[in-house]
Amino acid sequence: MAKFKIVVPKAGSANELGSDIKLYEADEKIDAKEKWQEDLMQTFVENGWAVEIKAEDIEEEGEPVRARNEQGHYIADDPSTPDVNEAYEGGKAPKKTAKKSSAKKTTKKTAKKTTKKKS
Repeated sequence: MAKFKIVVPKAGSANELGSDIKLYEADEKIDAKEKWQEDLMQTFVENGWAVEIKAEDIEEEGEPVRARNEQGHYIADDPSTPDVNEAYEGGKAPKKTAKKSSAKKTTKKTAKKTTKKKS
């Protein structure tokens, strides 16, 4: 069973007979379980509308889960193993996101105008 990822949205057959049509959306993943599906996806690949996904390219969906010990406490990362993060199940930590700056913008202070008294 081959897996494909749609790159360009295109209409294509939705059944073996070709009597139904479906719009294949961009970033949609298709499991070609039957011969007609594989033939359709090969046509998509030849035209640049889809790419075949290799097993190593498939990423797990969802957020990484923190690893816990038997008592339910979080497990810390072992710094001696830089390629594996023991603090998360599966050994991969979530991707870091850019933090918003909390510094306020500074504005030029306007000098106070001094008024002279008339004598």
